Amino acid sequence: MPFINDLLAENRTHTREAGSPVAADQPSALQSRFSFDPQAITDLLKQRLAGQREVIEALGEQLRIVKADLCEPGRPLYVTLFIGDTGVGKTEIVRLLAQAIHGTTDSFCRLDMNTLSQSHYSAAVTGAPPGYVGSKEGTTLFNEELIKGSFDRPGIVLFDEIEKASNDVARALMNVLDTGKLKLASGNRELDFSNCLIFMTSNVGSKAWMQVQRRAKGCWHQRLINLMRTQPRSRRALIEDALHERFDPEFINRIDRVELFEPLSSDHLETIVQLELERTNRRLKHKGIEVQLTHSAIDLLCEQGFDAEFGARAIRRSFRQRVMLPLADCLLNLPASLPATPSTPPLTLIRGHAAEGQILFKRVPDEPASHTLPKDRSPQGTAQEM
Repeated sequence: MPFINDLLAENRTHTREAGSPVAADQPSALQSRFSFDPQAITDLLKQRLAGQREVIEALGEQLRIVKADLCEPGRPLYVTLFIGDTGVGKTEIVRLLAQAIHGTTDSFCRLDMNTLSQSHYSAAVTGAPPGYVGSKEGTTLFNEELIKGSFDRPGIVLFDEIEKASNDVARALMNVLDTGKLKLASGNRELDFSNCLIFMTSNVGSKAWMQVQRRAKGCWHQRLINLMRTQPRSRRALIEDALHERFDPEFINRIDRVELFEPLSSDHLETIVQLELERTNRRLKHKGIEVQLTHSAIDLLCEQGFDAEFGARAIRRSFRQRVMLPLADCLLNLPASLPATPSTPPLTLIRGHAAEGQILFKRVPDEPASHTLPKDRSPQGTAQEM
């Protein structure tokens, strides 16, 4: 079938030219069955995630081990726990990895563990036992297709907010982390996790650290009292203690790596705003409209929208209220004669500027649209989509 082979070769060429993290055919003495490129994925994550350079580098190292097929047989390819405050990109890094490997951000099996907070919910993971409704079907919350992946692409599993799962649910997962197998309670089916990457997220210890930070910001005599009462402790030590208090040693011992996400700082704000703006422009592109924000508008949004406790999600909420609302009013009042068809290139530029504590938008006549800010203010990468 030469025609099909020609098409496949052409697609591979276009993929390499586009710099895709998958199917990067680089010469190597080792022929790996996996088609993803660890370095390309690392570069992509650095571009799309604000901060977290150490976590990204560590993930890239583990992907190289997987790519070289050095993982222990009979276990998942990689098991890691992401710990950090809310809104720092723990879930987003998994979504971006799924997009890099499989092409879409939702091509992974995600279990929200806060829905499994009761002991009897363990049946949702292992299936109903014999004699109960659903035992013959072997129904569970796992998507077997997303777990297995394929020969050249690993499956991806995410246990989100693992600390909220009941102890029985956590213990039910121990065999998965150790042997890569999950025998359903009915006894007639077994799920295989040996070809997948397993990620867990948690914000255990974050609340305790936030309280430490609040006490540290108190008046000078209160800080002196706190210093005399307790020895200063690092954030990592406090979170590690909280982790060991929440989970059994047997559970922690089955995790390959525990990665600590750093809180977002003011240095990341403009990057996050830029990503939200790019997402908005992608939605408006087919209407022939592009939106820009002036430096003053970005500064106002960063100043009024950031909350260290809630991370990037606080910026997203502020963006919706302070940018999308006035932008919607501006778009709804555009003349009907403006181009708004999918085949029309973006010609209409809408620019937002700060005025009296708010962001106002207006159409910029006879000026070509541009997707980037001036170089002196353009961020080095884009932030996480929360």
